[in-house]
Amino acid sequence: MNEQEEPAAQVQQILQGNQYLSHLADKVTPDTVKDLKNLYYVQFPGELGSDHIKKHFDKSNPGSSWAVPEQKVSDLILKVLSTPPTKQVEERGTTKYKWLNIPAGAQVGHDSLKKLDPSDPSISVSTDLERFGMVDRVKDWDAVSGVAEQNNYELVTQEGKPYTKEHLAADVPAFIKQDIGVIPGDKMQNPTDKVNVIAAQVGEVNGKPVLTLMTVFPGNSPVDAEGNDIMNKKDFKDHGYYFIKGK
Repeated sequence: MNEQEEPAAQVQQILQGNQYLSHLADKVTPDTVKDLKNLYYVQFPGELGSDHIKKHFDKSNPGSSWAVPEQKVSDLILKVLSTPPTKQVEERGTTKYKWLNIPAGAQVGHDSLKKLDPSDPSISVSTDLERFGMVDRVKDWDAVSGVAEQNNYELVTQEGKPYTKEHLAADVPAFIKQDIGVIPGDKMQNPTDKVNVIAAQVGEVNGKPVLTLMTVFPGNSPVDAEGNDIMNKKDFKDHGYYFIKGK
């Protein structure tokens, strides 16, 4: 086994023992395992194909959208991961490395969020309903209501009525109801050079973490003054982030 093959063989072994990624173990090759000095990154073919990543290649997506092709995004991931992460955190038993609001040096997309002074007269407040996809996968009411309570989510039906155990049993879609800060405009007139990459550690090889992609997207990733993630849309306006209400 030569030096080039050795990390790939070790990564393959790690993934074979991972209940979530074992189906990808046979896709590990020396070409897919990238040695980025301080870490190994496993760049799988088709890694941009999951729904939560793919939606950012659709300009009609209400969130941020890429203005560059997939290959450019794949190249950007490697470039970003070659720099120190903005943070390393433990969330729900997983070690995550985050690169948030990293300047790409050129426009890479369009952003539906804008950072403004809270006194800006164009700001207003609007009620937003965001699909809560957990109910499509989990039919345990205690689990669903627990996550909603933990995150301070107000769950409602599409009609705005409180979401109940009976709705879950009947496969009724759930939505997170939040009051958000908005400004008039068109996100296509709001270019961004910011890139965000979040990766999960799946093991360690040669004393370096082995990471796989969780998500990548362009635009603002809202953080507070201490650099902590702002998870709920309703809290964005308290830190100067506003949604562009338009196309």
